[in-house]
Amino acid sequence: MKARVFELAELVRYYDAYNRSENKSPSTLRWYNQVLRLFLEWLNATGRSTNLRDIDEMCVREFILEVKSHVTNGHPVSIQTIHNRVRALRAFFNWLYRNQYTETRVLQNLHPPRLPQVMIETLTDAEISSIFASQDQTTMNGCRNTGIMALFLDTGLRLSELAGVKFTNVNLEDQYVKVMGKGSKERMIAFGAATRRTLQQYATQFRGEPAHGGIDQFFLTIDGYGMTPEGVKSQVRRIAKASGVTRLYPHLCRHTYATNFLINGGDVLLLKQNLGHTTLAMVDHYVHLATSRVAILSKSFSPLDKMNLYCLRRGGFRARQFDSKKERIYAQQFMKKGT
Repeated sequence: MKARVFELAELVRYYDAYNRSENKSPSTLRWYNQVLRLFLEWLNATGRSTNLRDIDEMCVREFILEVKSHVTNGHPVSIQTIHNRVRALRAFFNWLYRNQYTETRVLQNLHPPRLPQVMIETLTDAEISSIFASQDQTTMNGCRNTGIMALFLDTGLRLSELAGVKFTNVNLEDQYVKVMGKGSKERMIAFGAATRRTLQQYATQFRGEPAHGGIDQFFLTIDGYGMTPEGVKSQVRRIAKASGVTRLYPHLCRHTYATNFLINGGDVLLLKQNLGHTTLAMVDHYVHLATSRVAILSKSFSPLDKMNLYCLRRGGFRARQFDSKKERIYAQQFMKKGT
């Protein structure tokens, strides 16, 4: 039996090589490796066997319970963390089964916990205005950071996608950017005139020469090196502090773009293409967000506000005057019931 001769650490190395050969993103590789490393460390720390034949569903469940018991800075581990741990372990054991290292799907009955449907508060128009107002577009950093925020909010690019945008793939004339997304899938996303103006200003006035010929990113550091995802994230943190919009982070811009795109009349299928999703399942989440935003805006259609009732304008039924005899009689009856 193959399962009897393989140590888990060896299989984890095989799995990492497989994922790299499949061109998985660096963040995905780090995620798998971190979870599997933590699982191996737990097996060793608790004196358990690391031979694949000795690892079953109950063993993994005990590991998940151990993770759930952790408390950091007075806070328990989030349900999202537990969800991610289970998903990573299931993916690994499914790979083991597909490659005949196990005879059964060991974690077939272990499912990630259901995540709560938390309503994301997207950026308001006032917050977006504050973000752009905080940047001095007459400086290199200010103009570049304005371009970064404009591209985030006008295209919904992921952090890694924006950092990796090539200079030759930003078409200012036709107003679109070409990016390499997840799964090595290239796509084009249009942007508006306002974004084109700020990108053109950066490209023509402030973007310096690359430090060497191998650098082709659109957004550069002061020294001429391409900005990394961590570098972009650092600049966004500075923008958040300068603008007072402290809850700002790159992926919130993606949520904001998708929601506003739909509210402004954008097509769901086009949004799926722009965001780089393979199915409509993720886009449904943004439809829900947009619907909720529209529901809040619908207060202008309030039936009672349209009736303009005097008794509600003046603080209730104890007001001395009423718009009609019918209102006065109803108020008197209501007050008698209350007493």
